Amino acid sequence: MAIDREVGVRVVTVGELLDEALTIPSYQRPYSWEPATALQLFDDIRNAYRPEKASADTGQVQGSSYVLGAVILHWDNEDGHTHVVDGQQRLLTLTMLLDLLDEASQLHIEGQPIEGEDPAAPVVRVRTELARRVKHMKESAKAIADFIRGHCQIIRVETDDPDEAFRVFDSQNYRGKPLLPHDLLKAYHLREMGGESDAMREALVEAWQNVPDVELDRLFSTYLWRIKRWTRGLSAPTFTARHIDAFKGLTPRSASTPAARYHLAAQTAVPLLAAWAEQTDEADRMAGRTRFQIDAPVVAGRSFFEMVRFMLAEVRRLRGEGFDDEYGDVGEEKSWGDFASTDDDFRELPSRARYRYVSELYLAALLYYTNRFGDAEIHEARHRLFTWAYSLRTRHQRVQLVTVNNYARSLDDSRSAFVLLRSAETAAELRQLHVKVHGRDDNPKHEQNLLRLLNGLAG
Repeated sequence: MAIDREVGVRVVTVGELLDEALTIPSYQRPYSWEPATALQLFDDIRNAYRPEKASADTGQVQGSSYVLGAVILHWDNEDGHTHVVDGQQRLLTLTMLLDLLDEASQLHIEGQPIEGEDPAAPVVRVRTELARRVKHMKESAKAIADFIRGHCQIIRVETDDPDEAFRVFDSQNYRGKPLLPHDLLKAYHLREMGGESDAMREALVEAWQNVPDVELDRLFSTYLWRIKRWTRGLSAPTFTARHIDAFKGLTPRSASTPAARYHLAAQTAVPLLAAWAEQTDEADRMAGRTRFQIDAPVVAGRSFFEMVRFMLAEVRRLRGEGFDDEYGDVGEEKSWGDFASTDDDFRELPSRARYRYVSELYLAALLYYTNRFGDAEIHEARHRLFTWAYSLRTRHQRVQLVTVNNYARSLDDSRSAFVLLRSAETAAELRQLHVKVHGRDDNPKHEQNLLRLLNGLAG
């Protein structure tokens, strides 16, 4: 059922909305606003409050209003609850603020952490800072609270169709950070877990929240998205919410073709077969590579989260292995690690910023190779892929994303490692990759150390 435009979208006051029996579903991320964001919301409300228009008797503002954005609600016919799909950070902040204002109007305000609370928790930090601001404000606490409840408005959007609710999912909370594509993917795949227990859903959400946004963004934007595009000879533009269909995967409803049914069956069978195999780190890694083929669609729901967990660990391991001198040292004064643009924890190294795009290109190629062929002929593969990726740096004065993009997606499979590996049936076919190392005639000193290393590897 689509949103009813007569009753499904309406303007309500904050007081009316908070008086409703709203619930926060298990898939929502924990409270994460920074104190500065909450204080800015409070300051905006105070600026909107015009005491000169207030009644002399009550202090209440007459006739003015202030809109605080929209909230998206989902009425669940099965459990009989109204879930907050988007807007929970704002509503929780307003609830805390109103509690503090009510306390202040009674001449009693603490706002300090309660015994057993974590002072570093976002919700505690925000409440503490809001309490400090309320304590020192000049306006009447009661008047501000009444203004919020009666004159601050929210656009209330409700639907009983979860798909519709997520289609209108706001891309940006009030003065909060924009939702990244992986946030939308998380919400989508949680909705596909209808058969899973609440405990399982909550565990997956908790594990997801423990991963910094920068790591999730890097996994999808820098590696999985680019690999999916480059292997098909396509350009990889910046990964945005418009591109998340590439990772929505298969559902029993959508698997209508023989190919889709094959992948769905394979995803079901691989974990069962892996349970009979020897339980070692290497066996688990091979099982993950087998199950989560980058070329193949993932199964929507729980399998998606398991794929993300595996790929995060795989990228981190390859960062260490791919630049380890054990595999790359050719007896020169400079080693492979000297040309990585980050440290082992992916922290950017400003002195090596010029290697950023070729570093990412090399790790993306190595991830795709090991995903296809495991550790078969891995020593030779590392040499060839490193030389192929980094030779861009010796040939060009500047290397930008567009340079790497055009290089990686070449439809000539002897020039693109990604296109070649996608059609390769054996690891040995990587030897067909065209690798040519040369410097710049107009600048003989350009990247001399790197050029010496690459010539040693090629030789």
